[in-house]
Amino acid sequence: MPAYLEGALEFKQKNKHVTVVAGGTDISVQMNKDRLEPNCIMSLTHLTGLEILEIENKTVTVGAKVTWTELGEFCQEHVPELAEIISIFASRQIKNTATLAGNIANASPIADSLPFLHVIDAEMELTSSHGTRWVKINRFYHGYKNTEMKPDELITRIRWNLPEPETVLKLYKVSKRKDLDISTFTAGILLRLKKGKIQNARLAFGGVGPVVLRLPKTEEFLQGKLMLQGIFHEAGKLARDEISPISDVRASSDYRLQLAENILLKFFHECSDNQNKKEAA
Repeated sequence: MPAYLEGALEFKQKNKHVTVVAGGTDISVQMNKDRLEPNCIMSLTHLTGLEILEIENKTVTVGAKVTWTELGEFCQEHVPELAEIISIFASRQIKNTATLAGNIANASPIADSLPFLHVIDAEMELTSSHGTRWVKINRFYHGYKNTEMKPDELITRIRWNLPEPETVLKLYKVSKRKDLDISTFTAGILLRLKKGKIQNARLAFGGVGPVVLRLPKTEEFLQGKLMLQGIFHEAGKLARDEISPISDVRASSDYRLQLAENILLKFFHECSDNQNKKEAA
């Protein structure tokens, strides 16, 4: 249980297969269900120096020890779309201990933060005894539970730029119940608009492959198009072809394919409703 980052990095360098926990909210469940029995655990509970949570020059920086409760309160003003997702995905007890860095490092394809981080183009600071490096989230995951992080590295900070005023950001979580449930499907959609035309599109879907997936073909199709229902109907069909969901206890592959198509139409109708409200006001 190191108190300082230097001690944590030194221990991780000497123990390459150590299981690192901050809140331990996922590891503890796996241990309780007899799925995991780590031989070596390093808890970051008493670690200090990684609590930064700030905005500077429109860039948000989140330290690895910032809890979901702290981040959720911060995002209510600065990133309300993320704050809304945070409000439903875990209980108060979990959010008081779990961290964004842990959600990233755990590398689950249904991690609730990842669609947002992918479309916002976030990056992580990876730190070892030899120094630090920044890695884009879209290059961080190589496969299921396989990341860019080296055995002697820890995630120390996460940062992203705030969305520009002309962008539209929507985040979605589909689960068997609204609150406190594991995701069946997640999505992040970010569009930059100008005079009703899509200048740039970023789409990220979770629960549809071994990692959260960006959809480059669908993004390319949307670029330069008008905000029309038919365009998003066609984009939904393209999205189905870019994912490879499996069937499990939460949903069938066919259901997830349909969700991938429907979520784009849902996004379109929500944007249209918001525009109509603005015009009426």
